[in-house]
Amino acid sequence: MRLLENAGFGAFVLLGTEEGRRTCANGLPIIPSSIRMLGRFEKIKSIEHPSLCRYIELIRSTLVPNAVIMISEHYNFSISSLISSKSMSDKEILHVTGQVVRGISAIHDAGFCIGMLSSDSVLVCNELNGLPTVRITQYANLHYRSSSYTSNDGWDIQGGLPQGFFMAPEQFLRKSTNGTSTFKADIWALGVILLEMATGVLLRSVWSLKQYMNILKCSMSRGVRGSLLDPILRALRSASDFARDIELNGELGMIIERCFSLLPSDRPTSSQLISSTSVQQFPKTTLHESVESLNARIHSNSGHDWILREMNVQDAFFLWRLCGSSVEAILVKDNVITLRHPVLTNPSIAVEDLQMFGNDEARRFFVKPEIVLLPDKNIREKLSTVSNVDIFLQSLLIPPESSGTHNENLSVIVKEKDMIYQASRMQLIGHLVASRFYKLQELRLSVAEDVPPMRRADVWCALLDVRSSDEWNFFYCNTLAVHTSDRQLDVDIPRCHQYEELMTSPAAHYVLRRLLKAWLLSHPHYVYWQGCDSLATPFILLYFNRLQQLAVFYHLLAFVDAKLFTRLKSMDFYPELFAIPWFLTCFAHVLPIHKLFHVWDQLLQRDSSFPLFIGLAIMRQLRQTLIEASFNDVILLFSDLPDFSMEVVTADSISYYDRVPPSCAFRFHAPPNDPQLPPPRGLPCTLQNLPYRELKKWQCPRLSPEEFAWRVSDQLILVIDIRSQIEFGRGCVLRSINYPNVHDTSLLNIAEPMKVAQRNQHPICIVSGKDMSMTQKFSGDMVNIGIDGICVLDGGFETIRHNTFLIHIPH
Repeated sequence: MRLLENAGFGAFVLLGTEEGRRTCANGLPIIPSSIRMLGRFEKIKSIEHPSLCRYIELIRSTLVPNAVIMISEHYNFSISSLISSKSMSDKEILHVTGQVVRGISAIHDAGFCIGMLSSDSVLVCNELNGLPTVRITQYANLHYRSSSYTSNDGWDIQGGLPQGFFMAPEQFLRKSTNGTSTFKADIWALGVILLEMATGVLLRSVWSLKQYMNILKCSMSRGVRGSLLDPILRALRSASDFARDIELNGELGMIIERCFSLLPSDRPTSSQLISSTSVQQFPKTTLHESVESLNARIHSNSGHDWILREMNVQDAFFLWRLCGSSVEAILVKDNVITLRHPVLTNPSIAVEDLQMFGNDEARRFFVKPEIVLLPDKNIREKLSTVSNVDIFLQSLLIPPESSGTHNENLSVIVKEKDMIYQASRMQLIGHLVASRFYKLQELRLSVAEDVPPMRRADVWCALLDVRSSDEWNFFYCNTLAVHTSDRQLDVDIPRCHQYEELMTSPAAHYVLRRLLKAWLLSHPHYVYWQGCDSLATPFILLYFNRLQQLAVFYHLLAFVDAKLFTRLKSMDFYPELFAIPWFLTCFAHVLPIHKLFHVWDQLLQRDSSFPLFIGLAIMRQLRQTLIEASFNDVILLFSDLPDFSMEVVTADSISYYDRVPPSCAFRFHAPPNDPQLPPPRGLPCTLQNLPYRELKKWQCPRLSPEEFAWRVSDQLILVIDIRSQIEFGRGCVLRSINYPNVHDTSLLNIAEPMKVAQRNQHPICIVSGKDMSMTQKFSGDMVNIGIDGICVLDGGFETIRHNTFLIHIPH
């Protein structure tokens, strides 16, 4: 984890290329180059090394078409500034070289080229024991048209040749203008940096780019031992008085000479440089710092901004954005992005698929090829006004259930915009996630209220018990082999969540395809169905029998809202017409991603029945419209759901989940109850597995004998016994009411007890004898009347006859 410390946030702009057409051969829109870069950025964002500046985020521009803004850790002082300010000793140069070489090696080992390594892109972050600590920035991407991973070897980027003083000879000789980089081109750039440090002269300060290219061309025929160092050094001595007396001997001279080899095959690799030289190690981690350096670090954190300094760089930038700062507005204000009035950019003619001709120059956008340090005054001032206890000590010392604050009554959306609240929550949840193997219960209690967006991925992994070793199961699957589902994947994946920018990128399509195929290969008894692409793979575990799920959902609707159930039933409007995509994709097909996150935050904290209660909460939001609408209006309503409050949906779903007896949500494919949970969640469930056709005959849910016995013992249920008076007199359930006249739907004799049960939110359970058809009719009549909370005892009185704790003989 990289702490912000004395770093800032650097922003630089990449301009994407415009496509000549608008649609692909399959009819789908062309993916813009900015979207392609967004998908590839996620991979380089994951690279972390002590000698590399950390990438934070890539933002698509809203003002400039196909432009992206890359945010990274940044420092004001670079090696070029250090060279200009003082003469570096051999010890300092070797120390810097060791760090830079290891940074290059880390990038190469990850499969990327740096692309534009220069003395400006090697930043000095601090000094340790009198020696500079450096980090490389702008790796694996370029401002303009040159090789990089982010820009697809330059084809997604507009522009010309950048940083020509650090480009290898073979890059100038290529016929293409994008100067594609290689690993060995990075080694050449390293040699130029070392030459500038050793001589104390920046090449751009003594030569123009044209002069340097002429010198490089002449040096190719004058190389010594296949290296161009000698002729370039002689030319530099003649051009600069400062470099005239410099002699490159010893180990440093050998390294530079090998890096300046004309043939790329003669240049060493980064691994060879590490193993064959005695360059100094990069600074050790905090655990191995000296007492003096630790004291200096503690002293530097004594100011008001120490909270920000001790934050993760990504967390710090997240809070920076919550302060209301806009990266794009800052770049426009500083003239990094130059905009023209839209009226001046109109084309002369637009034909067919919006292809524009004429006035091309006016439609071009220009950006400065430089990194801009974003101001952080707002966030530092805001954090300095808050007590440290509110952010750190309060989150660590006060138990989750007793940490009441003024934010309790605010909605989750408002809390996610509150910078101070998010700072405190990120600290608390971060500590609990790090200690989840013995603090899982505390973590569950803490995230029950809300999950900070920056901790959501870690929290979900903890709740699902996903471990790093599980990653190997994915790599063992041959996801590149031909599969029977390939054709359907080709159709579904490009259309999956197209409103989400990242999901439209080819990189995201590739990852999602491999993920789904890995799941199919590891579960050969399952097949791919439409909707799998929308359901993230960790939640595939929630797969269940579809038809039984719909029947149980319909029964639960009758339990919580008998009037709405009766209205839909009268129109023959069954869950098959609207609820299949809800449960197959855990609402991923019907809710946008930002709302889906809040729903799944609650879903992952509960068992596999919780999606049913989310569905019930959505039905409650639509209740008034559904009761008044006709069949056609209801069809139209579900085809395009209105925008409803997710705060209310999640609150209602949790309320239903806590109120409805767990056994009423029984599905045959659901995992068994955890016996370690308190009742009724931890009770065993011996409900009979009924086929779908049999379930449709019932209009209310069934209650298991185990939960029935527990509720009777705790007086949390109203029992209505519809057996004859003779059978009731031979033995009945404690505190049960006998109502043998099932044809009397006035229910006058039991009206008052039912009102009390509904007021206390206790289920009303109907107990019968062996004739279950009578139970079906009577329970259905009560639901049709509009009585909520109706359920039946599975198997009737016979299942509890021998339970002496429940049965008594009435007088």
